[in-house]
Amino acid sequence: MAYGAPPLFRQGVSIRARFLFFLMLSLAVILVDGRLRALDDFRSALTSFLTPFKEVVQLPGLFIENSAGYFISKKNLNEEIQRLTKENQLLQLDAARMEEMRQENENLRHLVSALAATTDHVVTTEVIGRPADPFSRRIQIAAGALDGVQVGMPVIGPFGVLGQVSRTVSHQSEVTLISDHKSRISVINNRTGQIFLLAGTGDSGLLTVAFAQPSADLQPGDELVTSGLDHLYPKAVLTAIVKSSTYVPGEAYRRVEATAAADLTDVQFATVVLVNPHPTAELDIKDVKPQNRFERRDKADRQNRRDQK
Repeated sequence: MAYGAPPLFRQGVSIRARFLFFLMLSLAVILVDGRLRALDDFRSALTSFLTPFKEVVQLPGLFIENSAGYFISKKNLNEEIQRLTKENQLLQLDAARMEEMRQENENLRHLVSALAATTDHVVTTEVIGRPADPFSRRIQIAAGALDGVQVGMPVIGPFGVLGQVSRTVSHQSEVTLISDHKSRISVINNRTGQIFLLAGTGDSGLLTVAFAQPSADLQPGDELVTSGLDHLYPKAVLTAIVKSSTYVPGEAYRRVEATAAADLTDVQFATVVLVNPHPTAELDIKDVKPQNRFERRDKADRQNRRDQK
C-alpha cells in the first residue's frame, strides 16, 4: 500500500511556470496569426457564436436608453405641435385679414374705375345691412343727410349700378336696388347704340328690358350701360348684361332678360353720386299754368321785378 502526501499539500506546476507557459503560447498564437492569418476563420466563427449572447446582454440597457429617448422625444414633439398650432392659427388670421383687405381694395378699384367718367361729387360708404324681409330689394348704407345724401340720388357699386336712395336720415340711408319691381333706368346697348328701358322684376339680380320692339337687336352677352339721358345716372356706367332675347310671334314686344352687372346679394361698398335728384323739377314748375287771374298777375309782377334787377 502506497502512501503519499495529502491532497492539501500536493505540489504541482507552479503559478509562475503556468503564467510563463500561457504567455509564450499567446505570443506564439499572435505571431502565427499575424504572419499566416490562420485564426481568421476561428475568430469569425467565435464572433458569430457570441453575437446573440452579446445582444441579449445589451437588451436591458438599450431598452432603458430608448425608453428615455422616447419619452423625451414625445414631450418635445407635443411642445412643437402646440407651438406650430398657435403659429398656424395666427397665420390663418393674418391670411383672412389680408384676403379681406385685398377684396376691399379690389372693390374700391372697381368703384373708382366705374366713376372715372363723371366729375360729380360722390360719397363712398360702406353697406351696413339689409332689411329682414327676404323679398325686399333694399340695402342700408352708412351715409345720410348730414353727408349730403338726398332721396333720389343714384348709387353706384364696384361693378355697376346699384340703385337709388329711397330714404335718408342723419347718418344712414336706404337704397332701393335696380332689381326692385318699381325700378326703371334708361340704358344703351354698347354693341349697337340702341336705347332701351331697363326694369326690375322683383327677383334678386334679374332685370328685363321693357317695351323692346320685335326688331330690337339684343343678343345674349350684350352690355347695357347708362345712357345719361335722365341727367341722373352718370353716363356709360355698366348696368346689366343681356341673358336671353326671344320673340314669340303674335306678341307686341320682345322678351329680353338681363342680369345686373353688380352682385346685388353681396355688396360691401357703395358710392352715392351727389347730383340733383330732380333734374326736371324746374321744367315741371314752368309747365304749370296759374289757376286764376290773381296768380297770373302775381307771376307777371315777379317776372317784371326780376327783369328790372
